[in-house]
Amino acid sequence: MISLSSSRRRAVAVISHISRRLANAGVERARAEAELIVRAAAGLSTEELIRDPELLLSEDQARCCDEWAARRVAREPLPYLVGTAEFFSRTFLVSPAAIVPRPETEILAEAALERARAFGASLAVDVGTGSGVLAVTLASEIPDLRVIGTDISLDALRLAARNAELHGASARVLPVCCDLLAAVGRPADCVVANLPYIARDDFAGLEPEVRDYEPRIALDGGMDGLGIIRRFSVQVCDHLHKGGFAALEVGAGQAEEAAKLLTRGGLCEIEVLPDYAGIERVVIGWRRGR
Repeated sequence: MISLSSSRRRAVAVISHISRRLANAGVERARAEAELIVRAAAGLSTEELIRDPELLLSEDQARCCDEWAARRVAREPLPYLVGTAEFFSRTFLVSPAAIVPRPETEILAEAALERARAFGASLAVDVGTGSGVLAVTLASEIPDLRVIGTDISLDALRLAARNAELHGASARVLPVCCDLLAAVGRPADCVVANLPYIARDDFAGLEPEVRDYEPRIALDGGMDGLGIIRRFSVQVCDHLHKGGFAALEVGAGQAEEAAKLLTRGGLCEIEVLPDYAGIERVVIGWRRGR
């Protein structure tokens, strides 16, 4: 427990204490995470903390920091502790109902936005929407675009709806409970999907933040990681307008096979895009007829 004496409730002292605990537990970027814990618990902006690092936390704020630090030492994901995560320069609500947004998924968002604008898209579908970060980002960046976000998890869809409301996109983001595209009754101009793609045998080697806390249903892609992507690839062409496109995030080493699956499903002009680490991360295919 963090000491509640005034000298130990200074923000800089609490940050140092938490940073050591996190580092000893093997958490990377321990100092940065400790600062985020203190800012979130005390309701401080980055600028406020920089201006006054000796700020005295209340006893309740110090206790909150201590509780969150203990949970982070147990490797609970930091976004689940503070309740938010950043994606595409926006702050989104997060919870264990959906996976934490990844920086790699911003590659998918950027690719879909560029092509949707060029196409003049008016309807998009975000398959496996989770917390809704892709659906809300598309709707927020393209003001005339309507987005259907599908998921089999009602808890995830409730979270997506809250994020749509948070960003003023509720009127153009429709959460729908269904398996993949089953309840989407009309063709779309673009379909984006960040589906489960982790191979079942790989779970034991995942970081504890992922393995022990994130919803397995949003991660488990079957024996080889491509089981759900196979089902998606069979459906997606029939849910696209002629000339429309599908953009799919995949795991390391899966892009070639995913491209073949989309081709067999009827898409053409396949594109493969790397992520920030140079890993082939996004596969895009078009329906003929442009």
